[in-house]
Amino acid sequence: VPAYDTAGSAKMIAEQKLHDAAAICSASAAELFGLEVLENGIEDDTNNFTRFLLLHCQPLLPPSEAPCKTTVVFQPSTNEAGILFKALSVFALREIDLCKIESRPGRRVSVSPSADGPVAKRPRSGNSASEAAASAQFEYTFYIDLLAHSSDQKVVNALRHLDEIAPFVRVLGCFPAEGILIASAAQQTQPAELVRLRSQRSVAMRVGIIGFGNFGQFLAQWFVAAGHQLFAASRTDYSAEAAKIGVTFFRDTAAMLRESALDVLILAPSIISFEKVLGALPMKLLEGVLVVDVLSVKILPKEAMLRALPASCDIVCSHPMFGPESGKSGWRDLPFVYDAVRVKDRHRYCRFLSLWEEQGCKMTNLSCEEHDRMAAGSQFITHLTGRVLGKLNLSSTPINTKGFESLLALIDSTSADSFDLFYALYAHNSNSTEQLTMFADALESIRADLLAFKQAQR
Repeated sequence: VPAYDTAGSAKMIAEQKLHDAAAICSASAAELFGLEVLENGIEDDTNNFTRFLLLHCQPLLPPSEAPCKTTVVFQPSTNEAGILFKALSVFALREIDLCKIESRPGRRVSVSPSADGPVAKRPRSGNSASEAAASAQFEYTFYIDLLAHSSDQKVVNALRHLDEIAPFVRVLGCFPAEGILIASAAQQTQPAELVRLRSQRSVAMRVGIIGFGNFGQFLAQWFVAAGHQLFAASRTDYSAEAAKIGVTFFRDTAAMLRESALDVLILAPSIISFEKVLGALPMKLLEGVLVVDVLSVKILPKEAMLRALPASCDIVCSHPMFGPESGKSGWRDLPFVYDAVRVKDRHRYCRFLSLWEEQGCKMTNLSCEEHDRMAAGSQFITHLTGRVLGKLNLSSTPINTKGFESLLALIDSTSADSFDLFYALYAHNSNSTEQLTMFADALESIRADLLAFKQAQR
């Protein structure tokens, strides 16, 4: 029976109290109208989902820390060879990613100045034959999506540069990259106070975890509390720990993959054992699954998963930059780094990201290569400094300064992690070798400066 829309069909069943009818609708609509969900995921194509656009007279920008897209339309000044290359180079030079580009033929857009900036107008047909011929010629208008926030200084500079090449440039809008609702109608009177609302796109997922140690249990506990169904497999028998937090535990990985019908498989072994654990997986049972790693290094798992996993597997490399101690009271504003290495099922990928977004994580989309470069200068150098200070056997004194207490805290936090982790951060991130050399050179340089200063005082 046709209905005016899917949510409307759910509303009709609820209002008319129909007990012999069912509706095809979203899980949110079923929850709203108090209907029982009989079956999930009945679509033929998991990528077939609807996008709704919210239009407003004044721009309502998403938070600058949210992963965003910015849509821009422009028309170059002339239709000449290489003009598109010149226009797009303003983004390439600033390392701004484009995820879409479309062109549409049409008449040239004339630009008239106004108090609020240039106004686009269609040229009127002239009276003369030459004017009529000119107005009949079409020009290409280009629509592009940038993977960046419109307020990002790189984007601002790129658009200013584009203005020099194309007389007609418009920013059509800036919106969350994965379609998250960011504002309610009540907030429109206070645009400066926009906050992210809880995403409604994440229905319960079936998530498997391989490597159910402290970190795997930590993740599972939070995902179960959020209403997701968790399965775990590990060499060690963690069945008692799994039962306490509502996780179905398997001693055999193949059994878990056969029986659990996973949406997502999270690989959480140690860095050193990752390739061994990956190689032991029954690859035929992974067909079509989204496989995600949560290691502290990223190039290693990226290359290993691309080599080993079936082509039908989607692959996401991620790094939750927190753990059981720092995340024990919640994940709000804690960084989660991710890279969609190979993703065909965008809907499932968005649902996976919402596992972290709904906990309030600060989402950072970063390539594996860029992650490792940055991590060597932050995470590895932090562990290195803590380990070096630990060799000094420093202890608390009655006259501790705040700075000294911070150093003692650094020693405690880095010493709490295993040496295996420290070694892995060094051995499996090529950038760490350079950082270690620079650290040693810096220490020697400071020693030389002290000796030179001492000599100068004589």
